[in-house]
Amino acid sequence: MMVDDTNKQAVVVTDIRMPFFSMVIFMVKWAIAAIPAMCILIVFGVLTWGMLGGLLLSLTIGKHTDSVRTLGTETPASALTSTEPQLPTTAESAYFQKLIVAGIRDKPGLAGGK
Repeated sequence: MMVDDTNKQAVVVTDIRMPFFSMVIFMVKWAIAAIPAMCILIVFGVLTWGMLGGLLLSLTIGKHTDSVRTLGTETPASALTSTEPQLPTTAESAYFQKLIVAGIRDKPGLAGGK
């Protein structure tokens, strides 16, 4: 059957008369059909954000290579090379590195017994 473009008519829907329970059944089916579509959209969103995050991380990680350790064997270029044992970094040491306490003196010979 051929469609003739000259005989087309415009149609405007102004009202739909539908029984209430038929409308409820239709909306329940519509909600159930939306569940797989939502799952597909979530998977698509996770993959997209994962790729964007990986791209941004790969662009910024090259700028901070002096602080990255490979297999835990290399020392970062900014690390101190002293013979003193390194204490674990605590939250307090991050805030109180330059704390000066008045009235306390350090005597190095005190621990030796003199």
